[in-house]
Amino acid sequence: MFIHKQRGAVLIVCLIFLLIMTVISASALQSTTLQERMAGNTRDTNSAFQAAEAALREAEAVLSSASLAAFNGSNGLYQDCSGTAAACAAPDWSDRNSTTWASVNQFGGGVNRDPQYIIEELTVQGSPAVSLDADTAVMPYKVYRITARGFGVSSNAMVVLRSIYRRQ
Repeated sequence: MFIHKQRGAVLIVCLIFLLIMTVISASALQSTTLQERMAGNTRDTNSAFQAAEAALREAEAVLSSASLAAFNGSNGLYQDCSGTAAACAAPDWSDRNSTTWASVNQFGGGVNRDPQYIIEELTVQGSPAVSLDADTAVMPYKVYRITARGFGVSSNAMVVLRSIYRRQ
């Protein structure tokens, strides 16, 4: 019988193969973790967007009511600078902790904070009561700028939406 000395080539090949499999597994785990984070952030941003949309609808409902509250700089209602100094103060829509926003308390979207809005009464340039048809009178109208913000499930997501609303 012949006794062959083994040189360990199979052991080295197996160790290299194991090292390659470990690197591939670590890369796949990191990729999965990143995808999970992206999905969570997308869900969080979507929740914030839905909350901001709800705040826009609430502000439009306030504007479509028969009588409006005074635009005096309180409760999220501002006007162009023809009123008092408090009403003319520009609302700080970028401050997350500002108390000058009106809140939508009945939003049940499971978000971190209630959605909020600011309504600014804008001055109409020109004469809105002029019509091209001599027999038709045009009713004057008011224009409002609505800025709404919604927050996500976490405190990191905030979406700001803005729309223009015309009331006749």
